[in-house]
Amino acid sequence: MNKMCLIIPAFLLALAMGPAGAYPLQASDGNATVVLFGSIRMPYELNDSEEVLKVDTGLLNASNATYQMMDQYDAVYDPAMYKPLNEGRQLVYFVVPKDSLFKLITVTPEGGRPININWWATPKAGNEFLLIRYYGITDWLINPDEQGIVVQVRGQNNGTQDVVFSPENFVLLDQWGWPYSATAGFDTEVIATGNASQDRVLVGFSGISLQSRPVSLVYGYYTDSPIVIDFNNDYLQLTNEQVYGTAGAQNVSAAQPAGQAVQPIALAAAATNESAVAGTAANNTTAQNATVASNINSSVSSTKARLAAARERLKQQTKDDTSAETPAGNATPGTVEPITSLNTNDIM
Repeated sequence: MNKMCLIIPAFLLALAMGPAGAYPLQASDGNATVVLFGSIRMPYELNDSEEVLKVDTGLLNASNATYQMMDQYDAVYDPAMYKPLNEGRQLVYFVVPKDSLFKLITVTPEGGRPININWWATPKAGNEFLLIRYYGITDWLINPDEQGIVVQVRGQNNGTQDVVFSPENFVLLDQWGWPYSATAGFDTEVIATGNASQDRVLVGFSGISLQSRPVSLVYGYYTDSPIVIDFNNDYLQLTNEQVYGTAGAQNVSAAQPAGQAVQPIALAAAATNESAVAGTAANNTTAQNATVASNINSSVSSTKARLAAARERLKQQTKDDTSAETPAGNATPGTVEPITSLNTNDIM
């Protein structure tokens, strides 16, 4: 890894000042309004071929709603469970095949009509040598001192000569333009002309300040031709043609990005304890839902256990540093063990 450069390019600093995450999407049936704020994937501990998709949603002028996700192959998924956050705001959990791509979410408010919202397109950016596709965050770990983030990407040769694709070239920028170098990743790969990397790959960043809000991913940050994935501006909504095809798009009105402040409303009483509420998926029994919800909670508990172990290692290392009587002002803080990479498959 190269030593972090403290001179931040002006254009990247300006880019990084925007809000983080995908731009919210919203749609209405004329009464109730649904807002999608973004999604994060996380490992599903009990099945390596599946993962958990966690969707951050808002619901206005309705007490409840049902949700369904549709992937690129038109397969439909019902929620495994819900977790209320605040009035009108909740997380909706789906268990889906690993590395799935989605095109549509359907929300049906209680007593209302189905509301279809086109999903976000996969962000991509490139230069004359390489094209990077960004598939989102696959793990986000937070402890009292720092954050660890794992993202999934794929590289494609965009030029006329072989190109080297390496995790050391990735940098994560926060809202002030501060660069965090990758601390874990994949094996460096040489991509031939006209080809893509063999699989989607994971890149890990640890030691991220709690004050930092990731806003962009950069490949070749220290070069003359950096490739920038802006977590806000590069998250565009799928078009009707991409979701429904040319013929079906003519009769469909897609959701538009949220352009105004969303005011919360009082919702019906809901459980707010730490355990999430099992969903009522249309094609599953209550017992099956409870089992899936329990499995997801097990995955969440596993993540918490990893964080607890990391905290203990941090405390022990800090204790060892103190016992070594390092002079004040020169102490080296303990660090969380780097995030390891995982094997992934790709759907392009």
